[in-house]
Amino acid sequence: GATTIGDHKEIKSSPSEHDEEELADKILMAELEKQQNPVEPVKLNDNVFAVHPKPWCEHLENHVNSAPATLEKSPACQTCGDNSESWYCLSCYQMNCSRYVNEHALFHGIDSGHLMTLSMADLSVWCYGCDSYVHNEKLLDAKDKGHIAKFGVPAVSVSLETVQE
Repeated sequence: GATTIGDHKEIKSSPSEHDEEELADKILMAELEKQQNPVEPVKLNDNVFAVHPKPWCEHLENHVNSAPATLEKSPACQTCGDNSESWYCLSCYQMNCSRYVNEHALFHGIDSGHLMTLSMADLSVWCYGCDSYVHNEKLLDAKDKGHIAKFGVPAVSVSLETVQE
């Protein structure tokens, strides 16, 4: 299958060696489009903005693997050593810095075809293939292990049955 980036870009969910250069070009073009036409978050009030993640994307099936038993709280980028804004690849769990530091998470996604990353800053998940944040049940294991790394406890899970009125 393929996914649309912006209005017309496509990325195959499992690129072959033949498609790697085309995948890299498409991801870079999506990044350039995003910089030129950034997605505006919803403004809730003067100080609070909300980003609405996608509830599903096709890359969840082939680009998210089980998290290791533990994640590091503030790991350094495996390429440059920066630990100010760390992102785990959800395919291989390599640690890289964000696009706002030295872009090593983005370059790892281009070079490897691994499209989904977990931010250790806010435990959000970004999909380079969809050019969007994603939140889905399949991501909860990695997010929970990230929460344990950051705060020392699992994330609180609340079901509707446990909410008291």
